[in-house]
Amino acid sequence: MDASLVESLRSMFDVIELPDAAAAQRIASEEPGTLVLAPGDQLRVGQPRSPQPAVSILQYIGEGVGLVDASGSIAWMNSRLKEYEEPVRQHFAELCRQAIQGLNESHDSAIPVGRRRSKKFSFRSGEEHYELVASPASVEETDAETVATVVGVLWEVTASRRLLDKLDAIDAAGSELMKIEAGSIVKLNMAQRLKVLEEKIVHYVHDLLQFDNFEIRLLDKETNRLELVTSVGITPEKIGEVIHPQPQGSGITGYVAATGESYLCPNVKEDPLYREGLDHAASSLTVPLRLHDRVIGVFNIESKSPAAFDHNDRQFATIFGRYIAMAMNILDLLVVERYTTNEQMAQNVLSELNEPLAEVTNHARALREANLADGKTRKGLEQIIEDIAGLRKRIEACTAAPRSVLGAEEELHRSQPDPSMTGKRVLIADDDPLICTSVSKILTQKGCEVTACRDGNETIEALRSAQSCHTSFDLVISDIKMPLASGYEVFRTSKELAPDTPVILMTGFGYDPHHSIVRASQEGLHSFLFKPFKAGQLVEEVKKALTASVKAGT
Repeated sequence: MDASLVESLRSMFDVIELPDAAAAQRIASEEPGTLVLAPGDQLRVGQPRSPQPAVSILQYIGEGVGLVDASGSIAWMNSRLKEYEEPVRQHFAELCRQAIQGLNESHDSAIPVGRRRSKKFSFRSGEEHYELVASPASVEETDAETVATVVGVLWEVTASRRLLDKLDAIDAAGSELMKIEAGSIVKLNMAQRLKVLEEKIVHYVHDLLQFDNFEIRLLDKETNRLELVTSVGITPEKIGEVIHPQPQGSGITGYVAATGESYLCPNVKEDPLYREGLDHAASSLTVPLRLHDRVIGVFNIESKSPAAFDHNDRQFATIFGRYIAMAMNILDLLVVERYTTNEQMAQNVLSELNEPLAEVTNHARALREANLADGKTRKGLEQIIEDIAGLRKRIEACTAAPRSVLGAEEELHRSQPDPSMTGKRVLIADDDPLICTSVSKILTQKGCEVTACRDGNETIEALRSAQSCHTSFDLVISDIKMPLASGYEVFRTSKELAPDTPVILMTGFGYDPHHSIVRASQEGLHSFLFKPFKAGQLVEEVKKALTASVKAGT
């Protein structure tokens, strides 16, 4: 070695001159940071050795690292790459060989090798997924620089790939929830659509998210209560117990609804916010149902195993919860659209017919008052005037829907007591006085003994009072949406106190924001009526319910 070079090195480094390669190799391995320079081929180094700390890092980092030549042979690999099975290393070597080929075929000769873009690959071996980045490492000194070796860095990405696959599956499931106006369900009424939506939710929560016990609650703006919509495996609160969106006093569900933040509870016994839901629950996960920037409800999941949920579960539940919120909102919008459309159409019809009906009525009155009209003709004209008035009332009743019973006046005029209904005790609950009064009159004329209530609490008290007197009602008819207590709570109370008493629930245009009809149908609901219903339909459903009750009693 040139003596002047050695002297120059001595001015900056501690230089050790040794007689043979073995001694140099020993010093290099024992003292980190040693650089070995060899004038001949005694040491197997084509370029200066890397400092020992860098080699150690490459040996023990979490990714597999290897040096591959153009033939696809692995010249060097770290300990992590050695741990992979042979098929994985073969994939690694072959893709690195393809990287060298690609770098040499498509490169711009003006771009130095070190600045050429790395090649990225993904592959699968068995059930595992991998990603590989191959970067130029050395070149062959020819007329045009070509890549001789590449350094490949290998990651196992099975967990992240499965995470992405599950997110894609959740997105597909969410799209299915949104298809509530498509295909086979376009002709279903609102209660049937709610049932289809609930069945889809239960299916995806079980099979995709793999949650066995959960509940969904929606926020009622009027009462500021979180009303139960769907419950699987979790016992609903007792009658009278309510949950409000508040940080304290309403459990984790109320906290999440108030703050809009998800809540992971690994041990319910140590969490003061937790309120009992699932029997023998050990952990829970609760996420808000968000619609844009507001919370419209809560998605609560519970497990009998401690620490059953992790960050990924929280993420999955949050994303799926957004789809639930959007699907529920679409159903609400459909109900509102149907209500406003029907109301507007009825008003338009009444407006268009008002003038012609008035003219026909005036002409009939004029003819009736004329001396030319005989007694028979006069009687016919009076009938025409009455028929026009009846027609006007029917149209006005349609404009008042769902706050009306269609054909109530006609039913009252021709109705006679019905032997199958005479003496039957019927409890009616509706906060709309028009509906409550109309239904009471029709059933009273049929021979029923009617008790009318104007809110949920009053209805529940009437049921309890009847039980305390060792009596019971033969039938309960309740609106779903009422102040203080819902129709579902009335249904549950009736079933607890008098299991054999049939219950009929009513709702406007099938509007059932808390799935009361779906839940109650699974628990023994006799039937339901969608306002505006016809008086004859009311009588028919009441007769069926009372007949079924008599058969059940015998």
